[in-house]
Amino acid sequence: MGAFVAVYNYLGFHLAAAPFLLPAWLVTLLFLAYLAGTVSSPWAGLLASSRGRYPVLLGSIAIMSAGAVLMLAPLAAIVLAGLLLFTAGFFGAHAVASGWTPAAAPPESRSQASSLYYFGYYAGSSLFGWALGLVFGSAGWPWFVGTVLVMCAAAAFVAATALRAEPSGWT
Repeated sequence: MGAFVAVYNYLGFHLAAAPFLLPAWLVTLLFLAYLAGTVSSPWAGLLASSRGRYPVLLGSIAIMSAGAVLMLAPLAAIVLAGLLLFTAGFFGAHAVASGWTPAAAPPESRSQASSLYYFGYYAGSSLFGWALGLVFGSAGWPWFVGTVLVMCAAAAFVAATALRAEPSGWT
């Protein structure tokens, strides 16, 4: 979530600067890319039901990463395509993770597990939404995207190591 918030916080500044020089009215339309989540969330849920949560979670993180890589392009249309992929991947991963968390917890702890998930979700958005601005401001867009990719890799690593051993009933 932190990487997601940071991308939406700082992509507008990137696109308003050279080589894009997009006007503010156009940059504000970037938030329409959130609509990608209205497609990817239910799609991820359906795939998780048929193929399992684990591969859909890792696949969603991979889609998010591919979108981040596209945002390095010097063409606004490619950056926008990257933003759509990044957003779709994020919402797919979130749909799976937020549903898996209470399902994986013992029945007496499900509400606490869900609360802790959302605490981490919003704390991460606050912390990394701010901290990645320091990266963007001091090192520039390529380093910013590199940091986002490191965060995606860390999420995939945690998922791969922590969830791989889950009982098959939790897939």
